[in-house]
Amino acid sequence: MKVVLARRLNKRLIELRECTTGETVGLLRKDGTYSYHSWLGFIHRSKASRLGKPVKLKIDRIGADDLSSIKWRDVPTDKHVQGCLTENGVFAVISEDVRVV
Repeated sequence: MKVVLARRLNKRLIELRECTTGETVGLLRKDGTYSYHSWLGFIHRSKASRLGKPVKLKIDRIGADDLSSIKWRDVPTDKHVQGCLTENGVFAVISEDVRVV
């Protein structure tokens, strides 16, 4: 089973997978606004701590793709997905699943 994230752009949901390229994702800044950075995929928690800085990503849905369908769960509007900011863009951090913070 693979993890899939989705972010909203206007009324459309954009799926973010490991192999998705050319997309951006919102990163929560200290002033409460969002800056947008290149999506780089997923990274394991142990590697993320060495590679970049922890951040909060604006993600609307988390899905589990079992190759026949995706089972979605919504991320509450006041919550974010744990991310890792690098000089090239952002990763979503996973261990067994993504972490909502």
